[in-house]
Amino acid sequence: MGHAGRKPTGPALAQHLEGSERAKQRLEVILATIAGQMTIDQACSCLRIKPAMFYRLRTEVLEAGLDRLEPRPMGRPPHTPTAEELRCAELNQEVEQLRSELKLSEVREEVARVLPHGSQAELPGKKTTPVNPGRHLGRKRRPNRRKIR
Repeated sequence: MGHAGRKPTGPALAQHLEGSERAKQRLEVILATIAGQMTIDQACSCLRIKPAMFYRLRTEVLEAGLDRLEPRPMGRPPHTPTAEELRCAELNQEVEQLRSELKLSEVREEVARVLPHGSQAELPGKKTTPVNPGRHLGRKRRPNRRKIR
């Protein structure tokens, strides 16, 4: 009983990948030798290379495939900001700081316009007590003493 669906394309899958035609041809020939559809001698004559070079190419392809199949952390790799992005964030922070300083100075300016330009003692929040020069002059304060009976 046969399997339903498409027939496997085998080494011809290389033609559907991105890359130069020469690289696709080399990959297709290497896959054909692995699948047993072509001998090493046939592959070498097709690619016009010596067997030593073919073995080297095949090993590099297999190692690259194996490396790509190694387990990797799930999800996207963490984003490392570039120097330009770091500088942009720094400048944005500086802009926000300057905006808050500007708002504060605008509030101070408005308060200065609204309040009378009299003495500083009239500013809200500042408590002052009048100085009475005659108070406590010539007298020393005595500690509280209990009368003994």
